Amino acid sequence: MEIPKYTITNLILNYIVKYELAIQAIKQTVIPSPLLSEEREKIRAEEIDKLGELIAYPIGYSKALTVQRGQVTPSYKNKLRIFTNFKNTQDFIDTYTAKSKLKPSIELSSHLNKLAMKGLVDDWDLAKLKTFSEKPNEIYDTWFKMRDYYPHIDSASHFNEIFEWIKDGKDSNHKLIKFAALTYEFIDKAPYFVGNQITAILTLEILAKQYGYNPDNLLPFFKSINNISQDLLDAFKISKSKRDLTTFIEAFLYAISLTAIDVSRELKDTYTKKVKKQGALEISLNPRQIKVMDYITLNHKITRSKYTKMMGVSFMTSYRDLQEMVDKGYIKQKGQGRGTFYVLSKEQEDIVLEIE
Repeated sequence: MEIPKYTITNLILNYIVKYELAIQAIKQTVIPSPLLSEEREKIRAEEIDKLGELIAYPIGYSKALTVQRGQVTPSYKNKLRIFTNFKNTQDFIDTYTAKSKLKPSIELSSHLNKLAMKGLVDDWDLAKLKTFSEKPNEIYDTWFKMRDYYPHIDSASHFNEIFEWIKDGKDSNHKLIKFAALTYEFIDKAPYFVGNQITAILTLEILAKQYGYNPDNLLPFFKSINNISQDLLDAFKISKSKRDLTTFIEAFLYAISLTAIDVSRELKDTYTKKVKKQGALEISLNPRQIKVMDYITLNHKITRSKYTKMMGVSFMTSYRDLQEMVDKGYIKQKGQGRGTFYVLSKEQEDIVLEIE
């Protein structure tokens, strides 16, 4: 294939370095599975929310979280199908590995197209590569007006050449630059009859995961693209007019590097505020006492009788556990007699406020 024309600028180099440093930080931040699942749920819900904004069908974070948790009611099933399809497609990307039967190719993109658009259009339109004389279906696609006409290009062959170029590790073109070039081609050629925009970004996510640039499929590429959606299209127009991808690559790398940095910071904050804090508690407190710290954080107070019932221990054990926590400064006692209860100490309240 003909290598796209572009110039390596300081901005491009800067964004690549920032992205790679963020990816390295994500890989080095070891978070227990339960906490990582919480972070993933939050990121995915935000991703669903940004997908809605990107395709001009906003649903808000609350509904997005409902979709991510698989709690969509039957009455909303059809209205939110594009989002539940998106969740199912993300689940597929989660399980995708180098050993998967479908290799990076237009066939893999076609599979993503089927998953994303299932139940939204007629079956024969799923994964259909349009001819350049056909107008693409603009459903859930804000890029369709940007596509150009190339009557002599075979879409399957053209894009498979790009996938092979991305796979090739012998040339000097950085993988992230190749990802930008692929995204440009998806906008310019619009190979799919329906869902081209969604398919393009999902393809970007799965390729980034495949080649080590999307650890644990955490990075929200829909959020990246949505954050600069108009700027990216403006950059596309400039690059198109100049027949030079430099401006588009700069805009693309700017978007994904910022998102990668955001994710790395979120994970680092989670590690600092929850993992390291939990480690400190484990040294000082027993498992029951650690559990009651979480309970008081959520419910603001606890009584000795509630502690006894919740932990399944004797009343004296409850007294000793709670008194030890008072002596160590984790909680403080309030009230008298039967009205006695325990709350977080001032120091622990400050920690909670800092985390929130």
